Amino acid sequence: MYIGRSHAQGGFIKLDPIADQFDGVKTLFNASVGGTPFYASSPYSLLVSLDGIIQEPMNSFTIVENQITLAEAPPAGSTFFAVVLATTNSQVLSTISVGARVGSQTLDLHGKTMAIGTRGGSKIPVGFNLA
Repeated sequence: MYIGRSHAQGGFIKLDPIADQFDGVKTLFNASVGGTPFYASSPYSLLVSLDGIIQEPMNSFTIVENQITLAEAPPAGSTFFAVVLATTNSQVLSTISVGARVGSQTLDLHGKTMAIGTRGGSKIPVGFNLA
């Protein structure tokens, strides 16, 4: 049973490890998944553990764009993991077709949403499943 905010979309994702960068001084780290920058929609969508202790969003860490800032610099040898509980992040589109046109295009939403506008003026949201 899950108790909490409903997921935006997609499954759980584990961020790449950053503990090898801990030196007792540095507090700013790049967030990535599989080597690709990860843009979180909110720090509340992350479950962050530092030395086995769950960190509180906005007090113990923040995330802006693809950079996570820890409130205190972890010493070398500290452990870290972060799991994304909900995401609106996108994957790269390999091919896009519109009418008779076909081409390859990259679409990076940086955690924002996307919608298609109809001729009538309404907007239809487009979802991307990362799972």
